[in-house]
Amino acid sequence: VALAEMAEFGEAYTTQVIKNAKTLAQALHDRGWEVVAEHKGFTESHIVLVEVSETPMKNGRKVEEELEKANIIINRNLLPWDKKEGRDYRKPGGIRLGTSEMTRLGMKESEMDHIAELMTRVVMKGEDVEKIADEVSAFRKDFQHVHYAFDTETEAYKHLRFK
Repeated sequence: VALAEMAEFGEAYTTQVIKNAKTLAQALHDRGWEVVAEHKGFTESHIVLVEVSETPMKNGRKVEEELEKANIIINRNLLPWDKKEGRDYRKPGGIRLGTSEMTRLGMKESEMDHIAELMTRVVMKGEDVEKIADEVSAFRKDFQHVHYAFDTETEAYKHLRFK
């Protein structure tokens, strides 16, 4: 099924994933986040890497925990220079954001900008995470259908052409 979906939707899906990643990176950067690889267009994949050691929360673990309370799931991430800075996996200097699942749920560039704003309100402005969690839940209600996929397993099997 995954192979059939990639054959049918893969190009459109991966194109949108990368657009979303670039848009999310730029939106965060515009709000004062230190997004890695700005000089290279931030990313050429689904991943955005962000240095957070200079944010009010100081480390990736704290950012990860606070955003999770706000219903925004991200991962803390070691940065290549963290070891030299005395940081480790428990309190790394970065976070990693992926856009694959957001894209599969139908989110596009405008939603990436909104997500960047929600993240900024939690991490940079220190707004109440419970309030943001409610906003995220309300926002997420519009994204319940999986895109870039067949609606049924049967459609996928019909798509496959066996030789």
